[in-house]
Amino acid sequence: MEEQKPTEQDERVAAAYERILDNVRDMLDSSTELTRQEFDRALKRAGTSLDEASEFTRKEINRAGDAIRKDWRNLMQAVNQQRDSLLQSDQFQRMAGTSLGILGNLAKSIKDWAGTVDEKIDAQLSYHTGEIAGPGQFACTNCGKTLTFQKSGRIPPCSACKNTTFRRKFS
Repeated sequence: MEEQKPTEQDERVAAAYERILDNVRDMLDSSTELTRQEFDRALKRAGTSLDEASEFTRKEINRAGDAIRKDWRNLMQAVNQQRDSLLQSDQFQRMAGTSLGILGNLAKSIKDWAGTVDEKIDAQLSYHTGEIAGPGQFACTNCGKTLTFQKSGRIPPCSACKNTTFRRKFS
């Protein structure tokens, strides 16, 4: 399979991704709760704001929003995988006894959100050639080769084996 060059449409979706994500970050910075519902509300408001500015089409905004939602699910899955070891660590146990209510609330919010995710979500967390994704590293599900994005962009096929499915890597 020949590597496809990003189209103008892909570049517009990547630009929308960045703008929406900046707005979501700003909204969540002022939020007292980090819940899935709060994230969904912030994402919707950010998309609506961009739509009202008429800089991007609704289709571009929806594609960017879907990519951000996928990245968020991947991040929450990675956080959830680390949650149990954090909660069991000696350091956390010592700190928990010394009034770390904020960290406890964050852990509870993450646990509540992660509780809604089951094995079926695994397929939703895969990235495919042609999709727009935010910056980061992606591993080919076939050969393991790492693809690194410095900025949002369109995922190409694996340069080593031409596979079209990737998973986001968290170091």
